[in-house]
Amino acid sequence: MEFLTNPQTYDICFSVASLVLIIVTLMIHLSEEKYFNKQRHIFGALVIDAFMLNIMGLFHNLYLYNDLAKEIIGYEANCLIVLVEKLFTYLVPYFSICYVMSIFQIESKSIRKKLLIVIPTMYSMIFYLVGYFTNIFFVFTEDGKIDYIYPQGASVNINVYLYFIFAAYLLTKYSKSLSSEKATALWIYFALMVLGIPIRILTKSSSIFEFSVSIALLLCVYTFQNPSEFVDSMSGAGTKNALRFTITTNLLQKKEFTLLGIRIDRLTTILGEETLEDSSELLNQISDYLKQLAPNGYVFYPELDDFVILFPGVTPDEIVVEKTAEQIRKRFKDTWKIGNEQKKLFETPYAIAFPDEVSSIERYSEIRDVLDKALSKQSREILRVADLNLKVVEHDKKIDNIVKRAIEDELLEVYYQPIYTPVTGKFSSCEALLRLKDPHLGFISPAILMPIAERNGTILSIDKYVLSTVCDLFSATDARKHGLEYVEVNLSVVDCIQANLVDNIMGTLDKYKVAPTEINFEITETYEQGITSVMDENIKKLMEMGFKFSMDDFGTGYSNIARVATMPVTIFKLDKSIIQSAFESEVSYMVMINLIKIIKSLKKEIVAEGIETGEQARQLIKLGCDHIQGFFYARPMPKEQFLQFLKDHNG
Repeated sequence: MEFLTNPQTYDICFSVASLVLIIVTLMIHLSEEKYFNKQRHIFGALVIDAFMLNIMGLFHNLYLYNDLAKEIIGYEANCLIVLVEKLFTYLVPYFSICYVMSIFQIESKSIRKKLLIVIPTMYSMIFYLVGYFTNIFFVFTEDGKIDYIYPQGASVNINVYLYFIFAAYLLTKYSKSLSSEKATALWIYFALMVLGIPIRILTKSSSIFEFSVSIALLLCVYTFQNPSEFVDSMSGAGTKNALRFTITTNLLQKKEFTLLGIRIDRLTTILGEETLEDSSELLNQISDYLKQLAPNGYVFYPELDDFVILFPGVTPDEIVVEKTAEQIRKRFKDTWKIGNEQKKLFETPYAIAFPDEVSSIERYSEIRDVLDKALSKQSREILRVADLNLKVVEHDKKIDNIVKRAIEDELLEVYYQPIYTPVTGKFSSCEALLRLKDPHLGFISPAILMPIAERNGTILSIDKYVLSTVCDLFSATDARKHGLEYVEVNLSVVDCIQANLVDNIMGTLDKYKVAPTEINFEITETYEQGITSVMDENIKKLMEMGFKFSMDDFGTGYSNIARVATMPVTIFKLDKSIIQSAFESEVSYMVMINLIKIIKSLKKEIVAEGIETGEQARQLIKLGCDHIQGFFYARPMPKEQFLQFLKDHNG
């Protein structure tokens, strides 16, 4: 007990605690998946260095404070242990700088730069080796401690602070490419190192510094060395975050590089048809093959259908890019093993030059959006940024800004398209349709508006605006008296996955005193049960509360009969493209008839959309459609005009 309570033995306690931390860090490091090998190797060297530092420190403290250990170790061995401890101590700043440089992918190619980085460490090594054999820099006291001879003895610490100054420069210049969490972690790492030295001098205890090093490394192993953010668990390639970080870091350093992308047609669909194990096996096959072609193993899987190889220091016109693309083409002519089957995959390559064609991560995101559209029409030749219509990028960027401030600037308005019910001869429902009118661009199509709103995150506030406006229609007007029973309101997938969706919807309805039966939510045919548990639970809760659902644009997706039967909807809306085709082709007409028969056999209602002529309306009513919507009866109209329409047609 006296051994633990004696203040002189606190150094031993610190050494043991520090050693335990570094062993935990080493075990975590060894268990992690490999990625960004250079960074991982340097961190491994840093951890091993800290481990040896802690071992030597523990032996030295045992010699100082334990009589038995003093007899076993002996004075000469202790002096050698102290020397080795110091050598490992002054390797820590060097490895730390190399580690930061590897994080930011900074290469020291010239001999001069390499010498500038290694000279402070070489000085420290020479300092202690010379001091061990002479009395120029320090001497060993009778109790086995180092006693520095000043002023030359202080020079070794000044030397170390040069590393910390360089580290501060790197962090200030490049940490903007990191998340705030990671940037903070790096600053804390070096702060612990810097503070460890004066504390060590004041307390004359090496254990404090060793303990601070162990904490700093444990911090790193849970931030930079945690592969979950940078390694895709299915493919083993870099994630979207890893690619964005690599692009940003290289651009900050004004490096030239090329991304060679490989778009694999329908990869997402193929993976969705397979088991998790088979999907992972296929992705690993592709990733492993591409890593063989990639310099330094820079392979990423940032998008669902895309793999990307990064070529440092080259342009897309260089032969290495074309040769790699050619090798990939040849490989994709063969089949890939998926489970027990062999399947053919089709690829489309594309190349992006940095910084010539793309000079920022924001610009890259814009280019990616245009690429996605172009790749669906592209042949197997390499698609270049120069082949794209970048006017689309500027147009989308302008609309993006308009959408972001649409509610604030009062640019949105809800229009209503009446829906005719043949049985009653009245317009008892309608569809709420969003309209955005910019003072300069005029009306912006919902087909453009909604994808941009989903991408920039404004879709939730826009959908809330639509629902509130519809509820206000019931609350503040005589719409009910004029025969309006319910309004169809679009519910996006983004809405459906919100954990607080039901509470938000009920809050809006309660505010305006609107019943759930007066709102019919439209979901698209791309909805599939089991996408997320949150989505399924939300739809289930809303249905239990009395809300009904319609399947919008039915017939344009991939539904089969079994899936149609399980969809949580009471109304199917036949897409206008199905109806238009039916009146142009006998085969298409038979397809439409059979669709209607299937839906009616399931006791569901049908809304026929896009009706433009009296003949179309008569035929669809005759076939059993319950509701008719289209220009033949009425176009979408603003609120006041819609209310007048109800008065005129519902009596």
